[in-house]
Amino acid sequence: MAVELAEINRVENGHGLVSVPYHLGKAGRLLRAAKAATLTGAGITAVAGKTRVGSILGGALLAAGSVMTRMGVFEAGMASAKDPKYTVVPQRERLVVRDGRVRSVVR
Repeated sequence: MAVELAEINRVENGHGLVSVPYHLGKAGRLLRAAKAATLTGAGITAVAGKTRVGSILGGALLAAGSVMTRMGVFEAGMASAKDPKYTVVPQRERLVVRDGRVRSVVR
């Protein structure tokens, strides 16, 4: 759970323009709900995980959080594929760095 939350946080915030779709629209809503479900499931499991009801509820929330994370990442990928600024601009910036030439970068 901790590794999953740390990795999705790194993906959401560590890549500049490419990270923007993770915060917008359906992807943003799914990822926020996923974090809430994962944290709640972990809390319930830690507090009441030794009881049958606690382990079932905590496990269900953890599983739901995991599924919503995957769906959110998928939706962010679809959103970034629809808008060329999320693919073209980073490619052009890498060309500038690699070639050392100044090119027109559209934003």
